[in-house]
Amino acid sequence: MKSVLITGASSGFGMRAALDLASEGWHVFASMRNLARGTELLAEAEQAGTRDAIHLVQIDVTDAASVEAGVRQVLDATGGGLDALVNNAGYSALGAFEEMPDAECRRQMETNFFGTLAVTRAVLPVMRLARAGRIVVITSNAVNTPHPMLSIYAASKWALEGWAEALEMEVSPFGVKVVLVQPGAHRTPFATNVFPVVPEDSAYKDWMDAAMPGISDLDRWGHDPAKAAPAVVSSVTAPEMPFRTSVGEDAVAFSLLKGVLPFEARAWAVRAIAGLPAPGQFLEQQPTGAETASDGVSAEIAKRLADAVLKDPAITEMAIALTASSDSAVR
Repeated sequence: MKSVLITGASSGFGMRAALDLASEGWHVFASMRNLARGTELLAEAEQAGTRDAIHLVQIDVTDAASVEAGVRQVLDATGGGLDALVNNAGYSALGAFEEMPDAECRRQMETNFFGTLAVTRAVLPVMRLARAGRIVVITSNAVNTPHPMLSIYAASKWALEGWAEALEMEVSPFGVKVVLVQPGAHRTPFATNVFPVVPEDSAYKDWMDAAMPGISDLDRWGHDPAKAAPAVVSSVTAPEMPFRTSVGEDAVAFSLLKGVLPFEARAWAVRAIAGLPAPGQFLEQQPTGAETASDGVSAEIAKRLADAVLKDPAITEMAIALTASSDSAVR
């Protein structure tokens, strides 16, 4: 029976992937910081008849001793082997970078970035020696489109993508495959667990007041996390998998837009779609005339292009096909 370790498996993508992989006959080690949070996972596995295939493992990805002990527990149970690792643990804090305490910035990077590195480093020796293995890294649509007020979260996901590209080249000669999964908006506990870091006297209060209605309305793009689970499962089980897979119409759309539009145009599109404050909006004297991106793409054009890609299934399908053919060409 093949084995997989999934971090952050108490909810959301991690839990859904654990249940689906167990139903496909995998030996699933579902890790989380607090084992008490695994109750729902075990209950659903019991109903599905896969309870014996799922084992909870306590791992705090920010604690070296916890990572070492958790991975040792997994390897002891499997006889020293591991077929796949899904790096899913992560979180975010909402707030302006200027007002985000340094300790909070570092905590996000420790969890989202360095935590992924620590668990991956712990399992790579057994995969390298076995000349086989799959390292899956869950990133985010934040690498495709600006995520204001989530700058550190976005930074951690950009860092993961750069690291993963280099890692794939390092380990692929040993038969170990690295793949990325970029989820868009899904209604997971991740979103509800994002906590605000906004002081009462925040200099960005006007920004937040102007932006929150539009940001809240973005939930209309959110999908059931069960719809993303097949992509995560495929990233583990498929014999051939592109290095990078976007999941959800918004992630596919902005992945395509990133390839054809500069930052300025994508920023205009995000402002227009979400109703975010515009450049100069809080100046005493408002800018006059129609503002355009530096390459001449107007805000209206950028908005219409983004709306077309987001709303037209045919364009989304074309984007998926283009992405797949591009990845296949360089694989």
